[in-house]
Amino acid sequence: MLTKVYNYVKTHKLIEKGDRILVGVSGGADSVCLLHILTALYQKGEVDLFVVHVHHGIRNEEADRDEAFVKELSANMGLTYCAYHYDVKGLASKEGLSEEEAGRKARYDAFADASKKYKCNKVATAHNKNDNAETILFNLFRGTGIRGLTGIDPILNMKTDLGIITIIRPLLSTEREDIEKYLSGSMIKFINDSTNFQDIYSRNKIRNQILSYANEHININVIDHITNAGVHLRESYNYINSCIHDRYRVLVREGQGYFEYDVSDFDREDIVIQKGIIRKIFQNLAGKLRNIEANHVNDVLDLGKKQVGKQLNLPYGMIAMKKYGIVRITTNSDGEDSNFKSIRPIEIQVPGKTYLEQIGAYIETDIIDYEKNKSIPKNSCIKWFDYDKIENTLLVRTRKTGDFLQINSRGGRKKLKDYLIDLKVPKNDRDSLLLLADENHILWIIGHDNRISEKFKIGDNTKNILSMKLTYAKEKDND
Repeated sequence: MLTKVYNYVKTHKLIEKGDRILVGVSGGADSVCLLHILTALYQKGEVDLFVVHVHHGIRNEEADRDEAFVKELSANMGLTYCAYHYDVKGLASKEGLSEEEAGRKARYDAFADASKKYKCNKVATAHNKNDNAETILFNLFRGTGIRGLTGIDPILNMKTDLGIITIIRPLLSTEREDIEKYLSGSMIKFINDSTNFQDIYSRNKIRNQILSYANEHININVIDHITNAGVHLRESYNYINSCIHDRYRVLVREGQGYFEYDVSDFDREDIVIQKGIIRKIFQNLAGKLRNIEANHVNDVLDLGKKQVGKQLNLPYGMIAMKKYGIVRITTNSDGEDSNFKSIRPIEIQVPGKTYLEQIGAYIETDIIDYEKNKSIPKNSCIKWFDYDKIENTLLVRTRKTGDFLQINSRGGRKKLKDYLIDLKVPKNDRDSLLLLADENHILWIIGHDNRISEKFKIGDNTKNILSMKLTYAKEKDND
């Protein structure tokens, strides 16, 4: 057992020398086993261990008994101990959560607070292989994408109301039966939580009825098979997610409090990529996916086929709306972006890098020699201009009276207002657009339109190219 856990920890790099680890201990078999194993493996002082117990305020005397047990256990092992008390029923009622969700929130808030108190860099929880199988089935029954079917992560950074904590699961490769055998063979005492044997929560029903039946009547290795499927799905998910990330960067435009994409470009992607991009937008906008289900993703996909003006209400206060050829997902109820309006013009550094705070993006420029027949990029975020035709300092600004674009090689012009009407840009959005301007001549509607003004296009007489790349700050941080 010790060797198995040690190898799993080493493979996934869960614990390193010098770590200060907070161990969540309820008093049950799993968490008591975790505490004893970590103590045995790292008793040479390479790692500092601390114990935290959460009292949920639900089981009265039984919960008090558990707290006293964990306190005594910690003292006997010479470990620093602390306890947190919550009214989980009250929390569930106040925040509109199930008792399961409220209990989970309370535990992780306690973990975050205790981590700060004892300067711990990691929190170890006792999730095991059975928990992993239960989670996969729970997500499947509730409705989820591939990510939900990959199971519990061995290690992850979790955001709580009290801060971000790093969670590790050293027992994730171990079945509950092996845990109980280890405790019995080592004569280690633990406390049974009576609610684990009652079918009052969804996970208990999966554990006590569905998995128990499957193990007895279908396949004795059901836990292994479910978790192995989760591993295979995780490998596939990681590959798919890298493809989603690449396409997201090309297709999605990000503004102040909103994300949007062109429906015509989006619909050319494989359905797996489309769904992944939508979930990525949800994650970036709401910061979490816990209450996002498959039907929410499908509803946004369907929105792209509906008439202009239709909108959806989504979890976490998000709203998706259909505009002219665009689906926009935002947290603003009116869908408008008043923070963009009337910005001070920004001078573009040539060559150099200029930050556009309004859209959280950088414009990087360079001047390069033109080579005949050189392939011109057709990316919506990379543009090439004939540098020698630019007459004035380039500015990024919003629209003003007299703005125009050149629409053909003969010098024909069109007012920016008329051009935006032709593009079917909603009236209320037009003042929010960021423009690359040479006086009143608009070179490019930044990040919105692939087209640039005809005057500045690369031609046979071009000598110097102004290369311009738009990079969103979040992408830059992730690269």
